Amino acid sequence: MRSPTCKLERASKSLTACALLSMSGVACALDSSGLNSKSADAQDCWEIHSLGTLGGSFSYARDLNNSGQVIGEAQTEPRIIDSADPPAPQMRPFVSAPNGGSLTEIRTSGKFWGDARAINNAGYVVGRSTIGSSSPASYVVEPGSNFGIDTREFYDVNDINNTGQSVFDTDYGNFRSVIASYLGTDATEILLPGWPEDQNGPELNAVALNDYGQVAVNSLSLGYRWSVGEGAINLTPDATSSRVEDINNAAQVVGTLVRDGAQQAFITRRYSTALIMLGTPGDGNEPAGLNNFGQIVGTKNFNGVKHGYVTALWNVQHAINLDTLKEVTRDDWSRLEPAAINDRGQIAGTGLANGEERAFLLTPLWTDSVPHFLRCLRETVRQP
Repeated sequence: MRSPTCKLERASKSLTACALLSMSGVACALDSSGLNSKSADAQDCWEIHSLGTLGGSFSYARDLNNSGQVIGEAQTEPRIIDSADPPAPQMRPFVSAPNGGSLTEIRTSGKFWGDARAINNAGYVVGRSTIGSSSPASYVVEPGSNFGIDTREFYDVNDINNTGQSVFDTDYGNFRSVIASYLGTDATEILLPGWPEDQNGPELNAVALNDYGQVAVNSLSLGYRWSVGEGAINLTPDATSSRVEDINNAAQVVGTLVRDGAQQAFITRRYSTALIMLGTPGDGNEPAGLNNFGQIVGTKNFNGVKHGYVTALWNVQHAINLDTLKEVTRDDWSRLEPAAINDRGQIAGTGLANGEERAFLLTPLWTDSVPHFLRCLRETVRQP
């Protein structure tokens, strides 16, 4: 869903290293501002960074863009919302500075609760909040602002692409999903075959869209790819059930399906609906996000224990256990649950830092040293 970027700082040697790193999925040249692992080493291949909170005890990350801006929710310090009630912590949406820098709380018309769902490369953020104490509404935050503009009341916004389109769901009065401008206008309804526009059809959940208006949508326990031109395509016609999670600009969709009582993860081939099955049935693989290079992040079982992973770019069957990276264990992190990966290989998610639940940004590092690149490549390939 995001265009590839690779910052080159020196001539031929840097170009060679960055090209190799981009092909391998290990790293790409990054501005390290905002990264602050407690014991970074010149020989490190990764750096993990806690995003902190908004004054409370925990935070969660949901998405990031190619600048490393992370969005999600965090607990605040105790606040007085209603004079009749005692001060209490609130769950509020945030957006970080580039490369996981300082958090800014997103102000919304609903002060009781809010979340942030997605961010695009220009810095537009979409999410949900409450109007009054209960009625939900979607909002958008424009770049340079920290205040959410209400868009569609009684609708949940789930994603925004780099052309300014968003997808919305509602189950108030009828089940509807639409693709619209980020302000919620110029909406086109997402329909499944056999359900006319003026009838209350099955419940839909439009979870993600790419820059070409193709949408990953779930309905009736099945995952679809939808667009105005091709309509809705059932990606798993021979499965008992399925669920899709993300889609990239190559029309690749990642998700899970159930066949013969066993669940297994899949990704579609580039510009195709043919499936590549990931891992083995029943291995607990739960994909969460996908970048434009086809790298997947999620959680799965390694030796019977659930851990976060990222797939190697050159081999989607090779899942790298993030919880066993030396840079992660050294900085006292555990139980990483990745939510999203950008085209620079940066991963946003939630984990335990010294036992406390925190949003994180995990960044692959590189230098213009070919030996350093080769060592990181070897370590990544050998990662269990």
